Amino acid sequence: MSTKKAKAATICGYELADIRKTLCSMIDRRDGRAAYRWTAELVATPAAVGSLWASYWLAWTVGAGPSLAILLQQGWTDIVDAAKMHTMTGGGEGWISFRNDPEVRGLTPELATRLLGQIRHSPAVWPSKEIVLFDISTLRDGWAAGAVPTTTDSDALLSVWQRSEDAMDLRFLAGAWMDCLQRGDLRLALSATVWTLMTPAQQGKEAPLKCAERGPAALPAKCRESPLWFWLEVGGAFLKARPGLHRGWFTFHKAIVSAFREHYKRWTATERMKVLLAWIQQLRASFQPQPDSIWSAPAVTHTTADIDRPYQEIAAELSDPESVIQHIGAATATATAADEKRAALSKTEAKMAAADAQIMAALGLTEDDF
Repeated sequence: MSTKKAKAATICGYELADIRKTLCSMIDRRDGRAAYRWTAELVATPAAVGSLWASYWLAWTVGAGPSLAILLQQGWTDIVDAAKMHTMTGGGEGWISFRNDPEVRGLTPELATRLLGQIRHSPAVWPSKEIVLFDISTLRDGWAAGAVPTTTDSDALLSVWQRSEDAMDLRFLAGAWMDCLQRGDLRLALSATVWTLMTPAQQGKEAPLKCAERGPAALPAKCRESPLWFWLEVGGAFLKARPGLHRGWFTFHKAIVSAFREHYKRWTATERMKVLLAWIQQLRASFQPQPDSIWSAPAVTHTTADIDRPYQEIAAELSDPESVIQHIGAATATATAADEKRAALSKTEAKMAAADAQIMAALGLTEDDF
């Protein structure tokens, strides 16, 4: 007898994974109406707010502003507190009272609006496997010649690196990583990061790179030992060791760490790499003069009618599943049946999956490498 696990579905019957990817796509296209609709879909679906925030973080990587990251983490704390309050005191009606909570309904479109309006920067990409191997070879040649950066022996790095638990390669690469970020050499910093995530065969080693467990206890041992957690700790120590640095940078860093710990399982390997890349870009930006405006957040307001509209559309769709009253996007706005809606979502998912596969192939990584 088959024991294939059923795919999670939203309140209107869409696959949860489809909605998450479509929400990110709509925010990227600045399609506000669709973004609000799919945000409401995840709020109205019991226990789906984690997927909503996982999608918000992925949408954030396009602009990757530090203040917006802090607001996302603060919003997550508020939404979790609200969910706990309603589900613990509301009995079987807990999730209904949660989605009807005016504060919950107001918070999510506010953050969606901020994501829709964020400034888009020139995209950065991870270096390919060939470039990574070339860069690491260049670094090793430099080390052999005695060109070891002073950051390799810094208190910040040595407060994270564990002699008995972490490979010496991690120490040397982390020292180079810190030095590269100080000098603005983003590519070399990214190569150092990617190399630690490659397979032993790609690294030219017989065994996996030794790395202490630093991930959340809820994750499998292999995931807890991922060098990803090492890099996050090194980045935090690096920021704390810089006197006079605006305290917002460390608050931003803590928000990213919390996002990884909370959404690690919800994100694919490709998605984790996107968030990690955005975080490293911001660490580099912290060494450059920044206007005070990067820590400000203009007010966002929505009328009650605007906030309630997507929930009314959900109610109408539930009463008549064959009707299409919500705006999904240009490709599906004129659809007249539920099957056409699902087909459009599947097409979007397939395109995004193909793009993710190309990125991972270029890096020489697989889901198992995390």
